[in-house]
Amino acid sequence: MRLALLAVALIAVGVQGYRMGSSAEATRTALRLAEAQRAAVQAADTLARAESARLALQAERDHLARTLEDAAHADPDASVVALGVDSVRRLARR
Repeated sequence: MRLALLAVALIAVGVQGYRMGSSAEATRTALRLAEAQRAAVQAADTLARAESARLALQAERDHLARTLEDAAHADPDASVVALGVDSVRRLARR
């Protein structure tokens, strides 16, 4: 009888230990997941800022290209075969 009670007690302790270990592992996994999600959000924010800066630079570049193109179309010497000084200076700015 004592041996049966001892076996039941050992099984109960083992089950409780297994539950506690499973719970602790679930907690550790949840913490690792939360940290990975935080890192992913931070990386996404960094990438969004970089993309925003890239798009701003691209818009500025496009604006400057349009400005130079408009200046080329407005050049009074555009039909002349040789390039004038103003045309060369405008091309050098590009």
